[in-house]
Amino acid sequence: MVKTAGIPLIVYGQVTESGTGVDSITVKCRNETTNDVATTTTIESGVFSFDLSDDNNFPNGWTDGQQVTVYTIFQSFEGQTTFTIALPTYGYEKNIVLSAVTDSETIDYCSVQDVYDELDAKTASDISTARIISSIQRAEGIIDLKTNTSFKQITVTDEVHTVDRYTIETSPAFKDTISPPFLGRTDFWGGGVANRVEATYGPIVSITSLSRNTGGLNTADSWTVLTEQTGSGGDYFVASADARLIDFINNYPRFGDRSWKLTYVYGYDRDSTDRRVISLLNAVERLTILLAAKSIITTKTTGAMFDSTRDVKIGAIEIKAGAMSGGQYLRSIEPEITELWKNIGELHVEVV
Repeated sequence: MVKTAGIPLIVYGQVTESGTGVDSITVKCRNETTNDVATTTTIESGVFSFDLSDDNNFPNGWTDGQQVTVYTIFQSFEGQTTFTIALPTYGYEKNIVLSAVTDSETIDYCSVQDVYDELDAKTASDISTARIISSIQRAEGIIDLKTNTSFKQITVTDEVHTVDRYTIETSPAFKDTISPPFLGRTDFWGGGVANRVEATYGPIVSITSLSRNTGGLNTADSWTVLTEQTGSGGDYFVASADARLIDFINNYPRFGDRSWKLTYVYGYDRDSTDRRVISLLNAVERLTILLAAKSIITTKTTGAMFDSTRDVKIGAIEIKAGAMSGGQYLRSIEPEITELWKNIGELHVEVV
C-alpha cells in the first residue's frame, strides 16, 4: 500500500453512552482492506484520536477509497462507524454511540473487504460491516471445529492431562532399545517404558512449560517443572509438532489423574515463508470468504423467499422475489467449497 508521504490522516471523535462521554475505554480503528488495526484509549469526556500516517497504527498503509471502521467494545456495549477515505480530506470526525449488543471477536482468516469483493459490493450500504464480521467469525469457527486446529497462533495455559493405558504409549525409540539412546536391543532384553503423550491441539509451535505432578493420588498437587531437551540433556522433546506428540526421556509422568500439565502455543504462523503453510493459509482464506458469503446470501435469500414482493441486490448478485438468483449463486460456489476442504486435507490437515 502507498500512503501520502508526509501528510497525516487523522481520525477523531467521542464515545458516548446515553449522551455521556465514556472515559478510559479502548477504541480501535481497522483498515477493512488490510486488516491493520490501530488502538487508542479515550481521555476526558470520551474523546479519542488516531494519526493513521503513523506506521505503528497502519503498518500496511492506506490509500484513497479504502474503507475504515472505528469501533469499541465496553462491557456489554459496543459501537462502530465506517467511512471511506476520500482525498483530499485528511481529517475525519467519527463519533461512536454505544448500544447494548453482543459479539466482539476479531477476525483473522480474511478481511471484510474480501467478502465485499466476493459479493461485488463496494460499500457497506447494503450489508453492514458488523454483519460481515459476524459471518467471518462464524466461518472461522466452522473451519477451526472441522480441522481441530487454528490458522493463527493460540496459547493454551495449564492444560492438565490424565495418564492411563489409553493416553500414553511407547515411542518407537523406546520400543527398539532398552535405555535410549541405543544402549541395548529390546529384541534381546525386553521392552521399553511408555513415554509418549499427546497435547490436545496442534500443530505445536512451542512449549512454554511442561510439569509433572509428583503428589500422590490422594494428596494435593505438587507440580515439578521439567526441562525441554535441546541437545544437552532434558526431560522431554516434541517428537512431532503436527501430530502433537511429546516424548519423555526422563522424569516420566505417573499413571493417574492430573499427571502432567502443559502450557504451549499451537496453530500456524500467518507470516510464515514455508510454501506448504502459505498454500494452506491461502486455501483457508478463500474458504472463509466463501463460507461468509454463503451465510450472508442464505440469510438474504431466506428473507426474499418469505416476501414475494421484495427483490434484493448485492452488487451484481440479484436475489429476485422467491430467491431464485440467490439459490443459483449458492449452488455455484458449492463445488469450490468442497474442493477447498479437499485441498486443506491434502496439505496434511485432518478435516472431520
